[in-house]
Amino acid sequence: MDLRRFITFKTIVEEGSFAQAARKLCCTQSTVTFQIQQLEQELSYPVFEKVGRRMVLTPAGKLLLPKVRELTRVLEGIREISASEEEIAGDLRIMVGETLLAYKMPEVLRLFRIKAPKVRLSLQSVNCYSIRDSLLADNTDLGVFYRVGHDDALHMEYFGQQELVLVASPQLEDVDFTRAEQHIPVSFIINEPQCIFRQIFESSLRERKITLENTIELWSIESIKRCVASNLGVSFLPYFSVMRELESGELNALPFSSNPPTITALCAYHADRTVSPAMKIFIDCMRECLGESAT
Repeated sequence: MDLRRFITFKTIVEEGSFAQAARKLCCTQSTVTFQIQQLEQELSYPVFEKVGRRMVLTPAGKLLLPKVRELTRVLEGIREISASEEEIAGDLRIMVGETLLAYKMPEVLRLFRIKAPKVRLSLQSVNCYSIRDSLLADNTDLGVFYRVGHDDALHMEYFGQQELVLVASPQLEDVDFTRAEQHIPVSFIINEPQCIFRQIFESSLRERKITLENTIELWSIESIKRCVASNLGVSFLPYFSVMRELESGELNALPFSSNPPTITALCAYHADRTVSPAMKIFIDCMRECLGESAT
């Protein structure tokens, strides 16, 4: 079998169309079409079918995709084999939770760039559930996020329990989130509903039968902190992300629980994935910057 046909197949899936794949592979669309026709002839089953105006994977194509991804990873690993004095190259796709990317990862990324300058690094900031789903679907190489659920299909390395804290402007007084069955006339400023610390906070409020005035959804943690500092509401965030503002007095920590809730920071990849040299270096950089992990 011609390996180029499998690479073409994978590129079509990643790029979303035959035309986009042709641009990525620097060839004509007719060449891409011919490669897929030859692949289907070799396999004796179709891998794409037309639905409306779109080409989508057939059931057999969906089963083939993870095997082709593993095949291309093996090929990339073969290409990366080099003499010890040569540098590691290739692509590395990483998804990171926003607070971790903004406050924990800069030093990791700086060190990784020093150790693997030829690696093409692709970073995407999304919520923890999306990261986990992408890892399970084998659509990204590494995920750096907070643990959500228990997935035996993922290899996880842990980087500490992160404490959560309820923050408000110093001007906000006489509010008690520890007292049950009350309405507190303040806004909760946070990001999307799938945010893990938002879910923990809202679950605690439901248990205590506490209601708030409303919820203001913002994507940026920095924007959330600015709004809280301007006395527009309260937020519930990892301590490390508001430590500077708490120390300067710009924000104030409000009592919320006798035992502060925590979330687990981790780095994970699909358990069936072959760990590439670039992946290994990145995980080593995380250990060096954030502390030794435990599997």
